[in-house]
Amino acid sequence: MITVAIIGGGPRGLWAAEELLGVARERGAAVALHVFDDGGPAAYDPQQPEEWLINVRSSVIRTQLGSFDDWRGVHDDPFPPRRLVGEFLAASWVALADHVPPRCTFTRHTVHVAELEPGGGQWCVEGELFDEVLLATGHATDWPGSLAHAQLPEDVRVIASPYPAGNLAGIGPEDRVLVRGAALTFHDVTRACSPAVFIPVTRTGKFMVVKPEIGTVDVREIIDAGRERIRGVEDLPELVDVLDDVAGQLLERAGTTDTDWAAGIAWRDLYPAIVERASYAGRDSLAGFGELARRLERVAFGPPPETAAHLQSLIDSGRVDPTHLHRGGEPLNDLVRELDITVVVDAVIPPPGVVPGTLCRSLVDAGHARVRPGTRGLDVEPDGTVVGQKNLAAVGRMTEDVVLGNDTLSRTLHDVIPRWARRVVPGPGQAHGIPPLTARLEPWARELTSDPGACRDLISEFGSPVNVLHPETMPPHLAELVDAGADMGVETRIFFARKANKGLAFVDAVRDAGHGVDVAGERELSQVLARGVPGERIILSAAIKPDRLLELAIANGVTISADSRAELDRISALAGDRRARVAPRVAPDPELLPPTRFGERSGDWARHLAGPVAGVDVVGLHVHLHGYSAAARATALRECCSLVDALVAAGHAPSFIDLGGGVPMNYLDDAQQWAGYQAARAAMIDGYADPFTWKSDPLNNTYPYHQSPVRGGWLKQVLGDGVAAELRRRHLRLHLEPGRSVLDGCGLILAEVAFVKTRSDGVPLVGLAMNRTQCRTTSDDYLVDPIHVTDSADGKELEAYLVGAYCIEDELILRRRIRFPKGVKAGDVIAIPNTAGYFMHILESASHQIPLAKNVVWPAGVLDDIDV
Repeated sequence: MITVAIIGGGPRGLWAAEELLGVARERGAAVALHVFDDGGPAAYDPQQPEEWLINVRSSVIRTQLGSFDDWRGVHDDPFPPRRLVGEFLAASWVALADHVPPRCTFTRHTVHVAELEPGGGQWCVEGELFDEVLLATGHATDWPGSLAHAQLPEDVRVIASPYPAGNLAGIGPEDRVLVRGAALTFHDVTRACSPAVFIPVTRTGKFMVVKPEIGTVDVREIIDAGRERIRGVEDLPELVDVLDDVAGQLLERAGTTDTDWAAGIAWRDLYPAIVERASYAGRDSLAGFGELARRLERVAFGPPPETAAHLQSLIDSGRVDPTHLHRGGEPLNDLVRELDITVVVDAVIPPPGVVPGTLCRSLVDAGHARVRPGTRGLDVEPDGTVVGQKNLAAVGRMTEDVVLGNDTLSRTLHDVIPRWARRVVPGPGQAHGIPPLTARLEPWARELTSDPGACRDLISEFGSPVNVLHPETMPPHLAELVDAGADMGVETRIFFARKANKGLAFVDAVRDAGHGVDVAGERELSQVLARGVPGERIILSAAIKPDRLLELAIANGVTISADSRAELDRISALAGDRRARVAPRVAPDPELLPPTRFGERSGDWARHLAGPVAGVDVVGLHVHLHGYSAAARATALRECCSLVDALVAAGHAPSFIDLGGGVPMNYLDDAQQWAGYQAARAAMIDGYADPFTWKSDPLNNTYPYHQSPVRGGWLKQVLGDGVAAELRRRHLRLHLEPGRSVLDGCGLILAEVAFVKTRSDGVPLVGLAMNRTQCRTTSDDYLVDPIHVTDSADGKELEAYLVGAYCIEDELILRRRIRFPKGVKAGDVIAIPNTAGYFMHILESASHQIPLAKNVVWPAGVLDDIDV
């Protein structure tokens, strides 16, 4: 388990926690996450005044819980109170705790972390060692330039920070309030108290300009072209030229002369490209960038209209005196005496970067980190990793100048946090689905898929896809069921469900092991007879039985599962002077088991068979049940035992009860992976986790890919609780018709990668030379990870969907996203393991005149006789 500490519980700490657990969910990792939050004053404290508004459009705010606007149910109020954002963030933390992946843990600590100590490749936080630590502490709470450290007259009240708002509560209507700073924090001060007058002072001598709005003017092509140019500038003068040019185009397009408006729009809307160009090493070639940014942020990132209007009203009423605004550089003591000040409020927040007195600064002082030369910021890599460290990272304000634009609420300007999460949770080294569902491989399959040359040779000779069959794996599964029945004192016979795979090699394997075959059509029956399987070891269970099929079965002594009384009467008529072996199919009581379309009710059969039937020997009973429930099969057996008693009393001699198929198996060895998938799917359906399926398909109908018990253990459950005794007392055999469970590990599909591309919206696609019917049942998807077979996996990581050859928009081979840690390319081979049971053939189609896949018996490497 990876132990991770995030120090800081603000919006970025939340994002990091969500991202980390999201990656763990997608990659099946075990993470113990601890978040350390000092619980101090927060910019989004739910208790702050209603008048304190956010300064970014609400539409940009989102967490894993969803969008802020959707959460609050309002979309036409772009600058709501910050306290609402605080409530949303609190709800997001609750949602995170409610959606912790099964193999992960999450603990939140209310404590101030004052120091970090390295030890043994880990970091010690509050006495506990962690594999990874992320600093996300946000704004410093103090700094040397704070007025908390200033020497002012004793009769003047000094408020070192307006946060929380209660700090301003003592300001009364007679006070004259000097406010140091005239930016956004100053606006908060003016909306939280009502003194006689506010007197702001600032070094710039200017207020921030109201947030610029484009309105209905279409400037998209101007901005798009400007962004491209910004990415290519070589130095600051060239950057300024682009900004000036774009601002000029905006003025012309809008038909205005407001240069502040144009400059603000240019800086704000070109900002994503500026961030890209001016972060990390890009800042090194932009000497003087910091001053440019400070000048333009005043016109680009100012207060919302409501806040600016409030300030103007205070100025108009004389409650704000701007005449001293330019005096921010003068000694405060002189201003206090001259202006008869009673309260001084510090509205200058701690600067960005590495601030003295902070945890970050202590790491720099101890030599564990450094300030990037020429900047104020902590030097970090693009994934947040602190330069010189491997398992210590930092995000947010402390990295400013190195990472430009650390906006607290925006998640679109940077991918530092997602990169960090993917570094911390690297995931499996081999290709896997999201989340991983690792196939249980037989030795032969592991050996083949480890040999790219052998796989390519098979595709070269037989085409793509090719079904590889391994019948030698089958007999032990058959024996397991027989032995389990014998352990319970019940003679058990196996009739392999031929419909599960058309390969004749499997028929031969069953025949040679002394077992039988269940057939579902005339060609299946003819083929099985031609392979030398005697009629008494065949049961015909087809849902539809034309006369030709019945004639063939009767002539060869095949047991026929009669689906209805009318069908039994048809068999009787066709038999004539011959004797047809029949097992009436029973539909169990729908009050006890789910209704079924197969068979008829016990009472109906008892009445219909109250005496002998010409040409028919009732040799047993047959049941066809959906699902894999052992309890349901025990219920069906008990009902069939009662019907057997009635038939014996009527002169018939049934000797077996055939439970049909539905014998469970495991495609996966790891039960935790299956639990992880179920939890990830639930989180996706709940709208919390990012979709990992094609078009957010919920995959409602899929096979249980991990079950317990399976095969022999399951059969013992069926026969437990007195059921075996009921069969023994009546001298009845148990017949089973397993398909996939005895084909477990007996085959795989190999397909060639035809292309790697993207959908029109950028979603990556890997095209396979096969179609979706060649690995499909009535289930929504095949939930086992494919195997990437290649001898040159050295590309860039890719997460993509596997698509096929049919000209259909939703032509998906697998509907889960597949991660290729080392990339994938045309000519590689994708193996889809353990597909012999149903997936190869049950729905295969030759649409588009694309030939059906060839079936090759391995290790001989020859075509199965079905294709000869």
